[in-house]
Amino acid sequence: MKIGYYVQGDTDEAVVKGLAQRWCPDAELAEGQFRGSSRESFKREIAKSLWDLKGQGCDILVVLTDADANSPRVVKSRGSDKVPTDCKHLTLFGVADRNIECWLAIDRNALARELACPVAEIPSDDPSHFVKRRFGLTNRDEKQEAKERVRDYVARASLRSWIAGSNSFRDFYNDARRLATQTGCSIPNEWDTQ
Repeated sequence: MKIGYYVQGDTDEAVVKGLAQRWCPDAELAEGQFRGSSRESFKREIAKSLWDLKGQGCDILVVLTDADANSPRVVKSRGSDKVPTDCKHLTLFGVADRNIECWLAIDRNALARELACPVAEIPSDDPSHFVKRRFGLTNRDEKQEAKERVRDYVARASLRSWIAGSNSFRDFYNDARRLATQTGCSIPNEWDTQ
């Protein structure tokens, strides 16, 4: 199986890789090209990137973006409109609450253990800068190691708390399970795990 992904940043990429490691450990991953730096350029490039990934033989196409200050469901609806019709049946479109670091911080106790800090230090409104800094994603020399650390954290996280704690992650998880039934990748019922 080959999974193509189109994401906005390093943390998003690490989350996709962690979920792939968890759910489809034998899958090959292909990165879609994001040629820009703004939300508008990200949306503008969705179709081109997905066609490119489909042309590379990807069985699943993952798009992951942030809601920022918007409703994740509204962002998903608008973004899904950019997915080419011939790619829709292969595409898993996820929108993180505010930003992907909010998903990482859903289980604040687990994140605090991972980052070796008190729970109270993790900002509750927008943990993005704190999480990136503590994982080492802001240090250019440590970036690859930091991405691997995020990937490994996601791969072993208790997703049950993520599903219960975030409507946007629950939507992403449910969509992933539906898509998996079409592709031969088996995603376990995370509600039954601890």
